[in-house]
Formats: sequence, C-alpha cells, structure tokens
Amino acid sequence: MELQSWKGNWGLPSVDAQSLTVLTYSKMCGYDLPVKFCGGSWNGRVLPVLTLRETEEYLTTPKNIIEYLVYKDIQLDEHLTTTQAAEVTALISLITNSLYTALMYSLWVDDYNYQNITLPFYQSVFKFPYTYIKTAQMSRYVRCMILARYTLDDNVSLSDIGEKVYESSKRCLQILSTKLDDKMYMLGNLPSQLDAYMFAHLAIIRCCPMKSRLKDEFNKLTNLVEYSIRIHKKYYPKMYRMYSPDDTNKKVLSTELVHKAASVGAVLLLSALFLWYRRPSKLLINDTRLQQQ
Repeated sequence: MELQSWKGNWGLPSVDAQSLTVLTYSKMCGYDLPVKFCGGSWNGRVLPVLTLRETEEYLTTPKNIIEYLVYKDIQLDEHLTTTQAAEVTALISLITNSLYTALMYSLWVDDYNYQNITLPFYQSVFKFPYTYIKTAQMSRYVRCMILARYTLDDNVSLSDIGEKVYESSKRCLQILSTKLDDKMYMLGNLPSQLDAYMFAHLAIIRCCPMKSRLKDEFNKLTNLVEYSIRIHKKYYPKMYRMYSPDDTNKKVLSTELVHKAASVGAVLLLSALFLWYRRPSKLLINDTRLQQQ
C-alpha cells in the first residue's frame, strides 16, 4: 500500500491536516508507511489517498485509512477502555467538524492568507496554467464544504458564516485544553489516534504563518502549544530543528510585497493604457485644423 499526500512545509511533512493525521498516526504506531507526495499529476481526488496495491483500490479520509490500518493490526488504541474509546470518537468528531473547518476557512476563504500562503504553496506544486485551474477547483470544494456544514440557506455568504466558524473553533480549543491539562498525551502516557488528529491540526495552526483569530486563540492556550511542540520534537525531530518561524514569516512578507508591487504595477499599466486610449488622435487633430481653415 502507498499513501498519496500533499507535500510539506513549515517544518511539517504535509501542509494538509488530513494527510498529516495519517502520517502522524503511522509514526506513532512505529510503522513506516510508504508515501508519495502529490505533484503536478494530481488527479482531483481529495487527499490523502491510500492505494492498495494488491487490489488497486483506494481509500480516502483519515477515518477510512486508519480503520484499514487497524484491520492490518497497525493500531494505537488497543490499551483503551470502552469509555475512553467512546471519548476518543467524540473528540475526533469535534476536531474534524470544528477545528478542521476553521483551518480551511482561514487558509482558503480569508483573502490575505489565500493570496500570501495558500496560493504560493500550490503554485510550487502545480505547473502553469494548472496552478489556477486546480486551486480554483480546490477552493470551490472548500467553500461548498463550509457552507454545507453551517447553513442550508442559499442566501447566506461565507463572510456571514465566518463568525460562527471561529466561535466553534474557540470552544473546541478550550475543550481540548481542559481535557489535556498537563498530561503527556490526551489520555495519559500513551498516544491514541486522538493524538494524531489533534497534533495534525494544532501543528498546522502553530507553524503556518497565517493571520487568523484561530491562531490567536490557540496561542493563548499554553498547554496546547507545549503539547504541539513536544510531539513535533518527538516524531519529526529533523523537521522541527529545520523549522524557523522567523524565516517563514520573512517569506510571507516577501510574498506580500510581491503581491503589492504587482497590484501597483497593474494599476499603473491600466492607467497608462487608459491615457493612451483617451489620447487625441492625429487624424482628428488634422481634420479639426482643416475645418478651421
């Protein structure tokens, strides 16, 4: 079997929370899962995708992929009681419905983050002109997903939903912080699949140089920040050492300046074209002079 995933950045093996969830789960199990990082040949499937070589079938979503890994006896939750297993299921549902939605909203709907973080990343994945075609497809998918989760009214816009998305994610972070307290993992000294889900989302919030209320709320909860750093160091030590928030922020600032320069350049070009179009015609001037004579 082979996992197809989005490639990494910001000191993480993948920039996608769902892909990172599966990668972290396999790391915590001590299983070396073969990974192929997506390039320009992306076929439109929602990643991550686990391809089963023996049958040529494929599985999508972390839930389905992890269930298959458990079927293959690659599991983390064998030490959990029935009550703990039910709690894990409930908290994973909370993370995927609240935190994941807020993360997608921050990266795909917020214009600043989309222009300076999301779009430049996928420009490095796809070749022109697929950069704009495929990112537009992905953007539509994310927007439809958010609208479907928060409203049935066709007249409600994404900007109206933004407040609900962030309030829901704020409550989710507070619940996770309270549950974690000062423990090593969410349920004690041993990891569970809940930790894989939780780390994947928190790590992207912490490492991604986005500007968002989601990141601001996360930074207020010190035990969640320390938890994310602790797991990052343990399971991805080389990537953690290579990660530099200052360098990442400089790259984003550079991208922002490029966008601003491009915007100014576009305005100047349009102004020049407008003036050229509105210039007096030589033929018209000559015709006017003849009429005056």
